[in-house]
Amino acid sequence: MEEFLLYIQSRITVASVIEVCIIAFIIYRLLLWIRGTQAEQVFKGLILLLFCAPLCSWLGFTTLNLIITSAFTWAFILIVVVFQPEFRSALEQLGNNRVFKEILKKPSMDFLDKDVDKIIKSVKILAEEKTGALIVLEKNTGLNNIVDTGIELDAEISSELLENIFTPNRPLHDGAVIIKLWSRQVRAAGCLLPLSDNRALGSELGTRHRAGLGMTEKSDSVVIIVSEETGHISYAIKGTLYQDVIPDLLTQVILENFTVKEDGTYNSGWLRKLWENKDGK
Repeated sequence: MEEFLLYIQSRITVASVIEVCIIAFIIYRLLLWIRGTQAEQVFKGLILLLFCAPLCSWLGFTTLNLIITSAFTWAFILIVVVFQPEFRSALEQLGNNRVFKEILKKPSMDFLDKDVDKIIKSVKILAEEKTGALIVLEKNTGLNNIVDTGIELDAEISSELLENIFTPNRPLHDGAVIIKLWSRQVRAAGCLLPLSDNRALGSELGTRHRAGLGMTEKSDSVVIIVSEETGHISYAIKGTLYQDVIPDLLTQVILENFTVKEDGTYNSGWLRKLWENKDGK
């Protein structure tokens, strides 16, 4: 026993302890990353197969063990194919890391208030007229692939333009508008957005809301949705939908998420937290 303990002690080094901590942290982040996604069920299946392999070997199921072992030979390719959307999302989050924000600081945005006022003005009018609208405010995650699905405009931000785009029976009415506040441009209109995979969404939510939510699940953009049925204003951010908000709150949310402080970071999320707790929960 003493020899075994001495052997274990000799194998434990500072480097090995650090390595174990790093691996444990990676596994922890991996579990948090896939929790609540479709990948969670696939991951459980892979873990089950991992335990089945030695069990089949112990029970003498030679053929079954060979099949499972062969499957794990191609496990890397299988994981890449199955988890492709999740890998992409993780890499995008890594690219949006604070370290990169420190290096690539955004330019001064003294014009932000004026442009946001134009957007909110159009949203108010569209809501009053019960005209459906879907506006994506691009942040750090590039949306060139989304822009390619619509008609490129590269036009100056104006409330009149936005109202005209979403006027019913116009060619671009049903799609989404992509706005890049950094460059003060309406990049494109009539764009197609990915629908959310969230199965917990209520049946009362239509395609417009699901598309807006889906866009924020795959990017760090802020999406504004105006309901065609009720005229209610909603917004989605970080995979969460906030419904029936007032224009003043929407203004503050946009400013909060696009105002860059002197240290290159964004303002904190206190406004969103305040909205989440508005019912005293």
